[in-house]
Parts: sequence; structure tokens; C-alpha cells
Amino acid sequence: MAEKKYDVIHIGEVNQDFTVPEVPEEFFTGNGDTYTCGIITDSVGGDAGNQSICVANLGDHNAFFGRLDCSYTGDRLAAILKAQGVDTSLIVRSEDCRTPKIIVNVRKDGSHRFLCGKGGGYGLRKEDIVPGTLDQTRVLAIGSLFVLDTLEGEGLEYALKTCRDAGGIVVADMTYDIRGLGPRFYDDYYRYIDYLVPSWDEASYVTGEEYEDRMADFFLDKGAGNVIIKMGSRGSYFKNRNKNFYADPFEVNPVDTTGCGDNFTAGFIHAYLKGMTDEACLQFASAAGALNSLGLGASSYIRSEEMVLEFMRKTRQRHIAH
Repeated sequence: MAEKKYDVIHIGEVNQDFTVPEVPEEFFTGNGDTYTCGIITDSVGGDAGNQSICVANLGDHNAFFGRLDCSYTGDRLAAILKAQGVDTSLIVRSEDCRTPKIIVNVRKDGSHRFLCGKGGGYGLRKEDIVPGTLDQTRVLAIGSLFVLDTLEGEGLEYALKTCRDAGGIVVADMTYDIRGLGPRFYDDYYRYIDYLVPSWDEASYVTGEEYEDRMADFFLDKGAGNVIIKMGSRGSYFKNRNKNFYADPFEVNPVDTTGCGDNFTAGFIHAYLKGMTDEACLQFASAAGALNSLGLGASSYIRSEEMVLEFMRKTRQRHIAH
């Protein structure tokens, strides 16, 4: 691949996460007005934000390209991204942007639930994409389909084509269709995506299928180059026109599963940039997703490539019969 200014440019959502652990159930069901919980922290959240921080900590030169508001929230998130090693020079600060704020309630088993505050205007517009930007990245990471806000439509197609025409590749994550766009909304865009990385539930929603191989076939038939389906505790599945295989999950006792899918995608991108095989890429991605679950927060636990490799050396994988 030709020399580029950026290893990765991330386009998508960044929000402010407030992680709230150890919330007593009485808070939701009781009649009192004051309860105590664990230590509340705030950090960068959102698919593109989580992925960009993880990729930076793994050692790749990457930039977040999106909108932040002009309030204290935007200032703080931009500062966190920069402190974590993310290139923030492409960020657009806008008065008509309202950066979303998310309360993340972490349960005792490491699972979570989100309370999403309303945001708006956080997606790029086509006019934000200055010529000479997206043709200067080895990978364009979309984090994620269904939360691109104002970039849907012509702007998204322009971004994908610009990167691809310049010899870069596109990796696109997916999330829940919280805006009600409909399962077939992206049918005309998969042909621009080299690696599509939905979760099992997201892929099932879009395709209407119950088996991951059929889900993958749907996306391949629409033009995607490779499909990786994240299946949580059941590992992950890879398929393209030439091969298909499963990657077994690593055995962990999760503290917080928030952002594990984003770290999986970031791990895959890093491994791809290192020139690893598809099989090795999925192994590394699986390790990054699992390792992230051992700390609180969506993007603050993984600190280096060596940390992931050490985790892989010391942690067993659980074989899943498929």
C-alpha cells in the first residue's frame, strides 16, 4: 500500500460517557431519593471515539474526523483524545452540534445498559470533507453504520469512494438502528466496504437471517469484500468469497463489556496494518475485545500492542463447537 499521511481516519460518533458502576437495584425500584454507587468516571465514548483511542494506544497514527460541540463537553473530549495519542487536527467544532452524553450503568456481571441523552448535528457533512484528506489514509474506519447522523447518503458515498479510489481500504462497524433508518438502508453502500464488522444481532437485524454464514452471504452478495461477525462469548466468524472460519473467544471474567466490540474492530485494524493473515487478525481482534472487558470504561484499558500480546500468551481460548 502506498505511503499515506494517516494509518487510520475514524469517521463517526464521539460522545461523553459517564460510567456508573455498582448501582443498587433499589435505585430503579425503590422509593428513596438518595443512593450510593461505585466511583463515577467520565471519558470518551461512541464507536469512532473508542476505536480511535484503542488504535492510537496500539501504536498507529490515526485521526478522529468528526464534529464536536463548542461547549466544555467538546473541549474535554478533544483534550482526552489528544492526550491518548489521537490526531485531533481534523475535528470540526460547530455551534449547531450537540455532542451526546451517555450514562453507562455497569452491572455486577460486567454487562451494561445505556441511558442516552439527546444529541444532534454531530455527523460530518459532505462539505466538511476537504479534498486531500480521505485520500491520505491507509484505512477509513466507519464507526458506525446507523449512527452517522448527517453523513448519510451522498456524503457517505463520497467519503467511501474517495478513500477507495486512492488505494485505501474501508472498515465499517455497525450498531443498532436507533434512528429507525430500516434494515435495508445501506444496501447500496456495502460494495464500497472491504471489511464489514457487525455483531450477530446487528447482522441478523439487517439480513433477517438466523445463521452467521447466511448473514455473511447476504453482505457478500451486496458487494462487501469480507464479513466479520462478532458473536460475543461465542467468538467471531469470518467469510469472504474464498474461505470462512471461526475464531474462538478468550476466557475472561468481565468487569465491564462496554466498548468491547469497538476494541475488537480496532484490534483487527491494527493487525491488518501489521500485515497479519486474516486468521491472525481475528485472533488479535478477539484478544483486544476480551482484554478491554477487564477494566471499567469503553476505551481506557488497553495501553499497548504488547499488553494485548501478553494477554494472548497468558489467557486460554474456549473452543466453541459450531
